[in-house]
Amino acid sequence: MKRTSAVVGIAILAYLGSAGAAAADDLYPPPPEPPLEVEASSVCVGDVPYLSWSASHSSDAAASELDGSLTITFVNPGGADHVISGQPLSGQMLWPGAAADSNGNGTDWPGWRLENGEWVEGDEWDWVVPTAQVRFTASPSVELAVDYPLPSAICAGPPSTPPPAGPEPDEDEKDDGLPDILGLTGSQTTGALAAVAGLLGVGGLLLAVRRRTQH
Repeated sequence: MKRTSAVVGIAILAYLGSAGAAAADDLYPPPPEPPLEVEASSVCVGDVPYLSWSASHSSDAAASELDGSLTITFVNPGGADHVISGQPLSGQMLWPGAAADSNGNGTDWPGWRLENGEWVEGDEWDWVVPTAQVRFTASPSVELAVDYPLPSAICAGPPSTPPPAGPEPDEDEKDDGLPDILGLTGSQTTGALAAVAGLLGVGGLLLAVRRRTQH
């Protein structure tokens, strides 16, 4: 009986101890993880698209510890994600699929490819335009939908190709040696009209002299 009583007593103490620990957790829950707040957008630097972001923690201590450990993930809905780690809490980076030369001029854009010297739509980065799901992780994580620059933006795609050359002029439109009065303006038009008037006046004078000679 004594042995049985001792076992029961140990069980009761263990139960009370676990109950006390549970009660303590209820009364003094662990502090919540500091939330991560992120603002992000696309920006044009010249003709190059970038992702710009600014992340912060409600805790200054957590922010200082996590600076330089931010992971940015472009979430691919149909394949492997594009992950960039070791980033600062605030900064900017090339939009995936974009490229620039040493002078900062754009040389490639997501959703475009160069074929036979001409830019055509469609490449392996189609999924990051016109909107990309971007996850920012530094202990907790935040996922945002970030819009790519609008099609009218200078960095949205490759530069426009020059307009095609116009058709060759017809035989009737070729230079006939006479001044193009309709293509002139201002003092040029005045001078051309004076020249034509002078030619007409000389022609009329010659005709009158010829008629007098014939009489």
